[in-house]
Amino acid sequence: MIEKECAIEIQRHALQAITELTKLLNQSQGRCSAARFEELKEGLGRSIGAIQMGILEIVNAEFPELDDLQ
Repeated sequence: MIEKECAIEIQRHALQAITELTKLLNQSQGRCSAARFEELKEGLGRSIGAIQMGILEIVNAEFPELDDLQ
């Protein structure tokens, strides 16, 4: 069980991490080879997916009202 205030903080930081990873992808576009960009995109996508599935899904399971996608 997670305290709701803690869950809100976890969610905030996880979403901030996703935002930062997305910025990294946008900043690298056009600044490296197409092949390297695809590698970065795949790695960043895996990282974002891990945050979504390994952190946000746990928070949302305990507090569905925090799920902004519903």
